Amino acid sequence: MFVVSIRHCKITNLSPLYTCIMNMKPMETTSLTKFWLLIHSIIKEFWAITEPHIEEAAIRNNIPVELYYYSELGLEFFSIEEFQQRDPFSNPEQFNRLFPRLEIKGWIIPTRDEGRYEVTEGAREGVRQIVQAGDARLAGFESMADVDLDRPLQLLKRIIAANKSAPEPPPKWATDKRFHAANENSPAIVQIRECLMDIFAYRDDAHLTAARPHFNQAGIVWNVLGAVATESAVTAEKMAETMEFRGYETHNYEVAINAAIEVGWLEEADAAGTFRPTAKGKELREQVEKLTDEYFYRPWAIFSQSELDEFYDLLTKLRGQLHGFKKFA
Repeated sequence: MFVVSIRHCKITNLSPLYTCIMNMKPMETTSLTKFWLLIHSIIKEFWAITEPHIEEAAIRNNIPVELYYYSELGLEFFSIEEFQQRDPFSNPEQFNRLFPRLEIKGWIIPTRDEGRYEVTEGAREGVRQIVQAGDARLAGFESMADVDLDRPLQLLKRIIAANKSAPEPPPKWATDKRFHAANENSPAIVQIRECLMDIFAYRDDAHLTAARPHFNQAGIVWNVLGAVATESAVTAEKMAETMEFRGYETHNYEVAINAAIEVGWLEEADAAGTFRPTAKGKELREQVEKLTDEYFYRPWAIFSQSELDEFYDLLTKLRGQLHGFKKFA
């Protein structure tokens, strides 16, 4: 059983890197922050259209759907250490339970390094197959949609190229490792979906670079702070319910809440069993979000203001068209 203790949670003063960045003449990110919220909402529209069919194809073809979900962590090698590069927030025990099942079926092969597995070509082809089953549901979108797809695709490719060439920080672990099912010959709408997932990966790279120094190995404690600060869950029971996919139980969140209280991030609220962020916790989250935006939006300097306005308008129209298309998919 994975146990969270205070030794996993390391709170530090602002690093020299952070201080340096915040003392620079900052790029104006206030007007850009709306883009990530819009991009994430479009990604969720794509998921709503494609993922039910991806899951159906996985069952129909006897392909573990976990291979699809973990393809965002890369399909070269599987290990807890590598998975936690992008996902330090989930219970590593669920990975430990998965690996033997995938090995028995021949989807992954043990390497000489204990706990590390090589992903087979058959597994990559299986993921490609079920992703394409989901993408096939987008086939009718281009003929039905009243939105130009070539221009947003062009702009998306420009920002992805800028992300790849941007100097560190952030390191580009998620950006470089995620598996791509689409290519230049895929329909424009499928390429757009893939581009948005590349941007999602870069956002994760930016956020983890900003946040990880503060939570060390205790990603669950950072999740607890986020859940309480956003009021999505203010009790351990609710956290276990709303973040079920993370693989932690109520008692794990109780320990994590206590750790967050000990380091000064949370305090007890008025109602029994509920919690709220302290001033220190609020300030830390604000600092991390600000640094995340600094990292994430720095490459967006390639765009002029008129291009940004056009880009936002095109993405907004795309979201609306996808939302309407769901009923036909």
